[in-house]
Amino acid sequence: MVNERLVLGTAGLGGVWGKVDPHQSVLTILSGLESGIAAIDTAPAYGDAESYLGQALQQWRGKMPVISSKVGRLKSYAADEALYDYTDEAMAESLENSLRTIGISSLDILFLHDPQAIPESATERIITTITRFKEQGLAKRIGVGGNWPGWMKHFLDNGVFDVVMEFNRLNASNITALKDSLPYCLLHNIQYYAASPLNMGLLGKSIASFKQQQPDWLPIEALEMAVCLEKIAARHQLSLPAMAHRFLLSLPYEFNIVLGASDQAELSTSIQHFNQGKLPENILAEILKCSNG
Repeated sequence: MVNERLVLGTAGLGGVWGKVDPHQSVLTILSGLESGIAAIDTAPAYGDAESYLGQALQQWRGKMPVISSKVGRLKSYAADEALYDYTDEAMAESLENSLRTIGISSLDILFLHDPQAIPESATERIITTITRFKEQGLAKRIGVGGNWPGWMKHFLDNGVFDVVMEFNRLNASNITALKDSLPYCLLHNIQYYAASPLNMGLLGKSIASFKQQQPDWLPIEALEMAVCLEKIAARHQLSLPAMAHRFLLSLPYEFNIVLGASDQAELSTSIQHFNQGKLPENILAEILKCSNG
């Protein structure tokens, strides 16, 4: 089933992109579970997301989803506010609080949040600590939760991490991961999570607004690609978000897709897109041709 490949990301539900209704956030998580989504990703940095997940799981009577959370980045209510503490004490306290808040005894996956923010000089200590959490049974698997710096490859080569999650590196407007990290992970039996299927909203909202005021995080190449994709979608009478979601299903690789939603309506729409299945081969070819210039 398609939905078994989907991971519900909870940043938007936790309030980092704007104020949310707590009751609606809980209902959205339950709606995702009822639709067959088998995994949920959260983090202390995602506002109140862990709390809402815990409340949802108290009401859920079905099969438990795969649950992942993170250590290293501290609680915040703003996506662009990044506060970090990778000390052993802070990571242990963060993990303990996550387990208590969610209401579980062990995470299925514990990610190091934003590995690019980790001081290289502290890496050995930090990885020793997170590995110890796994050995203690506090996490079944450990992962890299964000785009990773080159020096971290040594640890991936040595089989330290079980899962890699990257954002904005595998979607219709950026297929960089197809050329490096995705085949690498598949070769090394590392589970791959592709986050931001709509490239932080670029493929989900009016591209005109991004063109008028280009965000600092958005490369011009991705914006140009989005304009090209918009034309392809219009030519085939598809919505751009639907085409972008279905694009990921059309790639001949096994990986998980982390989708975000701020409410039930957004989640329902995204799931409908995925349930439409793969794109026709001619549309996929047009997208890849657009990407390759």
